[in-house]
Amino acid sequence: MRLFTCLFTILLFNCSFAQRTNELIKVDSILQYYTKPNAPGFSIGIIENGKLIYCKGIGLANLETGTKNSGSTIFGIASLAKQLTAACIWSLIKENKISLDDDIRRYIPEFPSYGKPILVRHMLNHTSGIRNYQAIMELAGFDYDTEFHDNQTLLKLACQQKGLNSIPGEKVLYGNTAYTLLAIIIERITGQNLDAYAKDKIFLPLGMNHTFYRTDLTSTIPNRALGYVQNDTTRFEHLTSNQNTYGAGSVGSSIEDLAIWSTILTGLHPDFLDLTKFLTTVETLPSGDIAKYARGVMVDEYKNKKTVHHSGYGLGGQSQIIALPELKLAVIILTNLDAIDPSPLSYTILDLFLHLQNKELLKSAQTFHHKKRALMKYVGQYQELNSDMKMEILIENDTLKALGSQGKKSIPLKSIGKGKFVRSNNSSVLYDFSSAKKEQADLMVYFGGTPFYFSKAQFIDVKTIHLTDYVGHYYSDELSVAYDLYIENGTLYVNYPNHNKTKLTAGQKDEFGNGQRILYHFVRNEEHEVVKLYLSAEGTVKNIEFIK
Repeated sequence: MRLFTCLFTILLFNCSFAQRTNELIKVDSILQYYTKPNAPGFSIGIIENGKLIYCKGIGLANLETGTKNSGSTIFGIASLAKQLTAACIWSLIKENKISLDDDIRRYIPEFPSYGKPILVRHMLNHTSGIRNYQAIMELAGFDYDTEFHDNQTLLKLACQQKGLNSIPGEKVLYGNTAYTLLAIIIERITGQNLDAYAKDKIFLPLGMNHTFYRTDLTSTIPNRALGYVQNDTTRFEHLTSNQNTYGAGSVGSSIEDLAIWSTILTGLHPDFLDLTKFLTTVETLPSGDIAKYARGVMVDEYKNKKTVHHSGYGLGGQSQIIALPELKLAVIILTNLDAIDPSPLSYTILDLFLHLQNKELLKSAQTFHHKKRALMKYVGQYQELNSDMKMEILIENDTLKALGSQGKKSIPLKSIGKGKFVRSNNSSVLYDFSSAKKEQADLMVYFGGTPFYFSKAQFIDVKTIHLTDYVGHYYSDELSVAYDLYIENGTLYVNYPNHNKTKLTAGQKDEFGNGQRILYHFVRNEEHEVVKLYLSAEGTVKNIEFIK
């Protein structure tokens, strides 16, 4: 009997090892598509039970030197930094130096009061309502190529804002301002810069010896992947920036270091279980819905499995980390070419590991049938709230489809529940009609966990519009900037700093858009004259006032 048990254990181990080997061979096959000569690429790591079972570099970290990407290459990880900043807040809570329910004006007294206090917990899960600074800077005509900006620049800009996007705690609106302000709070409490504090309390105790916040632009970074954009089919351009903002981003790390960090997300690090719980705690919104954004990470489900994940988009690169705590599995992808989107690739790789877990359960979990009459109520034109981004939901051959304003082909949607659909080619993108009303919307689209809010729209026939109504000079105290709107050859254009002759296209009544998620909403007086303009952008900036 003892011999049989031993043989069975050996057989089981060999089968498991053979299966993993087969899956990793398939990963190699998938990555062949991205292998290009003399081109940037990415590094990828697969972690199981806390062990880095697969690590590979694709392409070059530096095109001039020919240095290849590897597991130790340092990449800018963009918004993956948010979970590290959240970890620093956790450390301060442990030290009794801050509380989740503290008003942020306790630490930033110069910040405006909007009636209801903005709490630290609101900052962590993106329910603060604070406008996203990148969108504000775009509207103010900021020149990213020549104008220096740092955390103090962004603090000053945030303090000038007269309104919020939403009531604090009401809804999740993803942005970068809150985490930049958290970095300022950490530094004011500790008297250290964020990099020094994070190294002392988080990075070095975990053994993440090559992870850092870039708080000093003059420092050199050994083994660094340069970020690139592709201008045409053959030419790559290295991008540089003189910005010195951090907290929401500006962290350098490697696959090897983030493999250690993934043990926090999978709950495998015995000394940091309290941090795991802190980061992955989600809260109930006033609508009754559970927020998918926790504290620096998104907590979601993929094919009936809980996921903890986050993506990032930075200068010349993107990033993705996704962990499945139940399977003790994580996938990390860091790119140094902005055109490579690591998120769908990470889910493709996860599918290899999920396929044999519970095939029948996965199959049944994805099965739901809507009657055609039920589908019809979702059909129509939609527009993102506080943005000009449009979307059409239509039915073709009894299949519900989505067509984005920039899309050339409609995407089939697959039912996974009443009023819930995912893209047939990417199950991580969710279209939720069922709970949108609670959020004062008609449709919520989740791209890997981040919600985008849409309402049904009624677009105006352009032939009925009198463009001369909108011509004029508009000024905003909040942005200290002027906009000039004028007509040329029957088209409405706008000029403002660093943006000349931007074409505006009509949308709903008294609304125009620039095709880049910036919405121009004009307001009339009792005499039906246009007297002001409200600018909204990217779903994260609402109603900045311009007086005509």
